[in-house]
Amino acid sequence: MQSLGKIIAIILGMLGLSSLASGKKKAKVKKIDAKKKVVKKKIKTVDKKLKQVKKARTKAKKPTKRKKIKDSDKFLKDFAKKK
Repeated sequence: MQSLGKIIAIILGMLGLSSLASGKKKAKVKKIDAKKKVVKKKIKTVDKKLKQVKKARTKAKKPTKRKKIKDSDKFLKDFAKKK
């Protein structure tokens, strides 16, 4: 009976289904999950910085230049006629 149990344990070990093998797999998965969390945090910080830069770019647009008015009286009369 014991030999049968040993044989089954050996077969499961070869297939990677033993408790020791599954424990190692779980440990690897935990390490990968921890790395994923770190990467996600870094991505969020980079996205925040990008948003700040884009906002700063939109604020730093060049102002529109207005046309210089030579005859202000004529301009005001034309402006009043349009309304």
